[in-house]
Amino acid sequence: MDANTTMLVALGAYAFVMAVLFLIRKAVSLFWTASIFTASSIAYIKVGIQPPIPAFVVALFVGTLLICMLLYVTASEASREAFFGPIVAMMVERRLLLVRWLVLLAVPALLAWQGYELSLPSEAPPPRARSVHPPPPNSIKFQRPSDAEAVTIDLIKGDNPLRPLETEDPEQFKVKVEEGKVIYYQNCYYCHGDHLMADGHYAQAVKPVPADFQDPGVIAMLQEAFLFWRIAKGGPGLPSAGTPWDSSMPVWEKFLSEDEIWSVILFLYDHTGYKPRAREEVHH
Repeated sequence: MDANTTMLVALGAYAFVMAVLFLIRKAVSLFWTASIFTASSIAYIKVGIQPPIPAFVVALFVGTLLICMLLYVTASEASREAFFGPIVAMMVERRLLLVRWLVLLAVPALLAWQGYELSLPSEAPPPRARSVHPPPPNSIKFQRPSDAEAVTIDLIKGDNPLRPLETEDPEQFKVKVEEGKVIYYQNCYYCHGDHLMADGHYAQAVKPVPADFQDPGVIAMLQEAFLFWRIAKGGPGLPSAGTPWDSSMPVWEKFLSEDEIWSVILFLYDHTGYKPRAREEVHH
């Protein structure tokens, strides 16, 4: 049975149960109608939807449903007595002694079964730890939007070619920072936010959330070449050390030139006040 057929069968069964409950609502107590409605709804949300809903969503639904049912059955004195009456009778009446014993045995048995199920080894593979700052490759091929041939960018020894302007030509450096600012607010603002704090309009809709550039553990710990790689190649360019990953970071080399990406990087550091991590020289 495929997923669509399973969903239709489950929906039909749920609709049938709801129809029967509606027809017999006056013939049975509120306790049974509320209990059957709650149990059927939980069963449908857990097994009647394909692909399965995440566990935390199911827990949220169940919690909300139980609160709503509790509010409903306690809305009036009559409904409260109709719902809790059978429970009180089961606890105190001699004629229901057998039912009372069955409940007393069933509750710990259910808890024991759940504990046993949780203790069984899972068939799911263990989660892989994701490196927040995965090591970059030695170099990348950067495909300029306007060029047919890609150019090689050295990520180990390479530096931001615009960075020397900070001391050699401060006025031109300010121009490049302003260009980077414009590019950022045209393209990056929607996720990374107005203040570069990962609080953009779409920030909570992507997984993982965008980088918070105001965090001292992010760009202050990175070389500019690392940022160029991450911006140019986006989520699809991450190595296996960066998985599991569901990044919506675009491959910006398809839309921006080298100079534009380097200008954005200048703006990131200028706006946050951080300095890029210096390239370490190895002395023999």
